[in-house]
Amino acid sequence: MGKYNIAIKWLAVTSFEIKFDDLTVVTDPYITECVGTDITYEAVENCDIICLSHAHWDHITDIPRLCEKFTPRILCGDQTAMPLARWLNYTPSLIYPMYPDTELDFDSVKIRALYGRHKIVHDGMGFNDLCASHEGGTFCKNNPGIAALQAVGTMEYRNYLFTAKNGTKILLWGNDPTVEQLHICRALKPDIAILQRSSSPKKAEELADFAAQIGCKVLIPHHQDFKGVDDPSILAAFQEAYLKRVPDGMFITPKHGEWVHL
Repeated sequence: MGKYNIAIKWLAVTSFEIKFDDLTVVTDPYITECVGTDITYEAVENCDIICLSHAHWDHITDIPRLCEKFTPRILCGDQTAMPLARWLNYTPSLIYPMYPDTELDFDSVKIRALYGRHKIVHDGMGFNDLCASHEGGTFCKNNPGIAALQAVGTMEYRNYLFTAKNGTKILLWGNDPTVEQLHICRALKPDIAILQRSSSPKKAEELADFAAQIGCKVLIPHHQDFKGVDDPSILAAFQEAYLKRVPDGMFITPKHGEWVHL
């Protein structure tokens, strides 16, 4: 192990397996259906807790498989909890509705839920319209009754702060760098930040500013394989922009299924 005594494995999109002593957390399990990798949910070695940021299809498709294999606790937004429980038909006591700033201490790690807002919906589109727009998608057609959960996924988002027993803090964050998000994350002072990758050179500069201002010394991007359409030069621009602002920092481009020891 390295300075932080933390092991992190990127699986796909924003799904990570993170070891905290004898407890393992898996985030946003969308692996098997991801076109950016050939690995499947079988790459997950252990899963005591699932942390769900939001309920869009590209974050939840492997939850049923992991629940069957590991019977984990599931942490998710409070509005997501009930429709998720209905979809999974899962033991209710294993689903933890996480309100903003709820922090649970699992001994090996403390997990704190943070407010987030995933996506700005076009003016004039109501919640029912949003449900209807999801119903035509392949995932909803194959999973009757899931459209409402998808709509909640647009409205509700939970970022997470993990604090290991040795004090190491890991921020998992996936929103645009708005001013309110900056103030929330800057106060946390994370050692390691796992941030959604930039989608353009301009966005790379904005996200690098965000990473520098919150004080992280290790930056790991996620989402860089979504649909397999990302330009590697944009990820390189993100790395350059971050290291320009944090010269003593570390930028890690993870590889599917490989552990990184920090």
